[in-house]
Amino acid sequence: MINRKFCICKNKLKEKINFGNLPLINNYSSKKNLIKYPIVISQCKKCFLIQLKYSVPDKLLFPNNYSYLSGNSKEKINNFRSLFNKITKLSKKDNPQILDIGSNDGSFLELVKKKYTKVLGIEPTNAAKISINKGIDTIKKPLNFKLAKKIVSKYSRFDFIVASNFFAQTNNLIEILKSVKLILNKEGLLIVEVQYLYDVLFQKGFDSFHHEHIAYYTASSIMKLLKKYKLYVVDAERLKVHGGMLRVYISLYNKPVTKKLKKILSKEKDENIIGRIKNLNSFRIKFNNKLNKLLLDLKKKGKEVYGMGAAPRACVMLNSCRLTKNEIGLVGEVPQSLKCNKYVPGTDIMVKDENKIITDKPDYVIILAWHLKKIIINLLLKKKYKGNFIIPLPKLKIINNKKLL
Repeated sequence: MINRKFCICKNKLKEKINFGNLPLINNYSSKKNLIKYPIVISQCKKCFLIQLKYSVPDKLLFPNNYSYLSGNSKEKINNFRSLFNKITKLSKKDNPQILDIGSNDGSFLELVKKKYTKVLGIEPTNAAKISINKGIDTIKKPLNFKLAKKIVSKYSRFDFIVASNFFAQTNNLIEILKSVKLILNKEGLLIVEVQYLYDVLFQKGFDSFHHEHIAYYTASSIMKLLKKYKLYVVDAERLKVHGGMLRVYISLYNKPVTKKLKKILSKEKDENIIGRIKNLNSFRIKFNNKLNKLLLDLKKKGKEVYGMGAAPRACVMLNSCRLTKNEIGLVGEVPQSLKCNKYVPGTDIMVKDENKIITDKPDYVIILAWHLKKIIINLLLKKKYKGNFIIPLPKLKIINNKKLL
């Protein structure tokens, strides 16, 4: 574990809010893995950035056999299309050079290559092999300043650098920022997507706090942090993807910010946000008790409950509530997922092809990927599932299947 006493902006951290112990949320294995690490939330005294007090080294967070693949998420692909369309509108060149940091299986650059040819991905896990097999130029290494110098020497500087979720997931952000400043064209843009903390709090999304999210951004905190390293947020927009994301546009020059960014900033009060996180933790504890009671009552009535959606938040919720296969028989997931036939980290609950929900006919399905509840419910109804649905968050409720038909 890395004990972080200082923020990325090099100021001291304060507060220690204990969200319990969790496994590494994408460490799916055919063997039960019950190793857990503490989730303790802190806040920077200066930029007010919310972050983990204790973090796990990147090599453990993102091993070669990392199970998440962007291409398995239709929601993610749709967001990539939105991002690509934005770049197309912003580009002043017919064939701009585009770099994707943390490119995973190359799903974003696969879209880009349909129009632009000068693309490069950086991905340290085995997902890079999938990208390479798609014909996408991909470097299977983590980004650092040494690699950045080699990239500039071979490819020259890039017009757009994209980092979707990556800024929240690395212990080496200072090194990344230094590298980006070297790689980015003087008139280029760095486009960063992060989960938006105010959306997390509004939806009571305690299941978004885990080791892969080392930092939890607002528009104000990311602006203050980047300014420290002479990178400037000039525009931003809120996205509905993944329960609420923030997309920010960053320049090497300090330019006037857009009205859209000013509007987002006007609604933020980061100095009060740590209190809201304390309240969220209290809610988490009460929620755990409520969900356990509901599942116990259903068990006593002889009802079978399966889960649906092996998203990161599913792993957090199952572990936070200390659920086992006695309460949740299995978790359904898309058939092509690398998580199928493996255990949800920290539990004895197995992930299976989602079609097993249709063949086994459980009485209830709890939508663990609750931010996709409409999509998942419609999917299961089309496949003739006739049981009921449990929606855990923002408010725990049961939806009767008969009312949906």
